[in-house]
Amino acid sequence: MWIKKGQYYIKRKKNSSEIAVDNYWSLKLDPDGKERDPFKEKKRKIKDCKREIEYINGLKPGRILDIGCGLGYFLSAINKKWDKYGLEISSKAVKEAEKYCTVYCGDLKEAAYKDSYFDVVFSYNVIEHVENPEEMVTEAYRILKRKGKIIIGTANFDSACARRFGDRYRMFHDETHISLFSDYSLREMLEDFGFEVEYIDYPYFETEHFSKENLMRLFDTEKWSPPFYGNLFTIYAYKK
Repeated sequence: MWIKKGQYYIKRKKNSSEIAVDNYWSLKLDPDGKERDPFKEKKRKIKDCKREIEYINGLKPGRILDIGCGLGYFLSAINKKWDKYGLEISSKAVKEAEKYCTVYCGDLKEAAYKDSYFDVVFSYNVIEHVENPEEMVTEAYRILKRKGKIIIGTANFDSACARRFGDRYRMFHDETHISLFSDYSLREMLEDFGFEVEYIDYPYFETEHFSKENLMRLFDTEKWSPPFYGNLFTIYAYKK
């Protein structure tokens, strides 16, 4: 099931029945069996990224790139003074994202953005889907201005829940999660590739997921793990 690769992450084998890129944005079931329609989750997406949005909107406006922008909902909440760019491999998602930003449909290297072009590079719940994260981070470094910010959010595959629930850790439910980081290993990778990490955030207690019901679910390791502190993290760093 697993392939070790490098010092930064564990590589997960792709499932032979992996869904097509555009189908990723179709109706699907989450680990708790709830049906989700990504096109009806704009408010939820913005709510989930509230802290990241507030941080960026507190910076001096410039150019921002959202790598794996999906439907563009994150960028829709960024101040209009920003020059907004999105990058997305799904043509289905791009049609929606174009309402909120300038979008390139393809991968980051193909986009061939100019050196030192962006003030902020953002990517949320994307790097775990990427075949070659080192290439993504290298390109992000190249296209960022000196002192430009990089903000990456992803699942923590060495979290308390990951250790307690093992294969029933909820982030394993998505078979397109193939590059699996911990908070420590992603920090190490960013620092090795020329970034200075300022802060690591673990949003949970201020979210709707912090509930007695979810806390009680920690006792039943036969089911999928519940949302919990440390499952997700966001790293804030800048280009040295």
